[in-house]
Amino acid sequence: MDITQILLAAQSPDGNLRSVAESSLKLFQEQNLPRFLLSLSVELSNDGRPPESRRLAGIILKNTLDAKDCSRKELLGQQWVSLDLSIKSRIKESLLLTLGSSVPDARQASSQVIAKVASIEMPRREWPDLIAKLLGNMTQQGASAPLKQATLEALGYVCEEISPEHLEQDQVNAVLTAVVQGMNQAELSVEVRLAAVKALYNALYFADSNFANDMERNYIMKVICETAVSNEVEIRQAAFECLVAIASIYYMHLEPYMQTVFNLTSNAVKGDEESVALQAIEFWSTVCDEEIQLQEEYEGYDNADSSANFRFIEKALPSLVPMLLETLLKQEEDQEQDDNVWNISMSSGTCLGLIAKAVGDAIVPLVMPFVEANITNPDWHCREAATFAFGSILDGPSLPKLAPLVHAGLDFLLNAMKDPNSQCCSRVVRMLQMWLRKSVELYTFLPKVMKIQQIQSLLCLHLIFLVSLPLSFLLQTVLTQPILGFVHLLMKH
Repeated sequence: MDITQILLAAQSPDGNLRSVAESSLKLFQEQNLPRFLLSLSVELSNDGRPPESRRLAGIILKNTLDAKDCSRKELLGQQWVSLDLSIKSRIKESLLLTLGSSVPDARQASSQVIAKVASIEMPRREWPDLIAKLLGNMTQQGASAPLKQATLEALGYVCEEISPEHLEQDQVNAVLTAVVQGMNQAELSVEVRLAAVKALYNALYFADSNFANDMERNYIMKVICETAVSNEVEIRQAAFECLVAIASIYYMHLEPYMQTVFNLTSNAVKGDEESVALQAIEFWSTVCDEEIQLQEEYEGYDNADSSANFRFIEKALPSLVPMLLETLLKQEEDQEQDDNVWNISMSSGTCLGLIAKAVGDAIVPLVMPFVEANITNPDWHCREAATFAFGSILDGPSLPKLAPLVHAGLDFLLNAMKDPNSQCCSRVVRMLQMWLRKSVELYTFLPKVMKIQQIQSLLCLHLIFLVSLPLSFLLQTVLTQPILGFVHLLMKH
């Protein structure tokens, strides 16, 4: 049975030929699983075979080791464990050999399959020399850039697949050393440096002891911050992703680096590519998440969180909020009509909302001048940004702080629902929806609403009431005159 020809036929545009090949592969797997897996690994490792057959061999190998369904995943793991040791050893040697292949798809497939095997064996304390062999590729004399890239990818995938307890500390140290060296500007290959940064992202979850050591932590942070200003967009983005992960995992160690990180994120938000800027904003959103969680954990205890909560957001507030407000003006056309859109404007609005939760009333005097300066601007970008800014901070400050501002601007906001720009109108609706959730004031609100004769606005408001009002509140008030009048008005349209 020629596995190469079967793999090629399984990708044929001829449906009959493809069906026969798929049946042959299934039969081979069912009748002799060890030989089937070994044949696939040999195919993957053989540079003399067509790239197409090697690519499919890698995909099938990966799918025979892992599955999304937990019960099937366990079954596949047991199938691998039950294989003869000599077969498994030969397969693993083929996989390691493939890391040096001249075909990129084969190298990448091998990296992924190595990680899948590791996810089965390393928790069982098997394949103990895997990390040493991978690291050997990085230090061997004359190692090619493709080999180093594939090896770093394999290290990253392995760290993604296993848990920290499955690596000894000396192995973690060696992995971190290898990936940090791979990030160094002295490395001429962009692909190697990118693979190194991505590998570091996954390795960070293993670095608890290293981050507890000042010297090691300083060096890691220095390299990441230097990498965040690399010439290549993908590398800068990956470096900021590392900073986001560090904010989540090692918040308690951030203080010495916050000024440097603020400068990096500020420059990225103001002038870098959007993919990089998004990660820069995500860093601050993540810091907010951590500080909100700390506040919730220590709620009710006077100053109990003072040692754990460094209040980075509160300290950065005067510079951070203006930076985010500026980015609200970078909307995309029709972004409100696409629920899946995620751009720098949306990201900044989300971050503002988290900041409001973290610092409460302190955000109001920083945001309101922006709102007042832009809410009546002829440019719809400014009007929408002003409404977005106000709406973003509603779920944070106290009711007494916000109520006078909302009441003062209620007539204007209701009239803004007639805005000819649909994004501005939609943004006002969402803002009012949030306000109703925070403080339902129907008797103030409904008489004013009933004066608006715009069908689109009424339909939007109908959704507000369906989504926002607690059922118990509706039951208590459904027979009151304002509600009956509103229902009657809706039915007319």
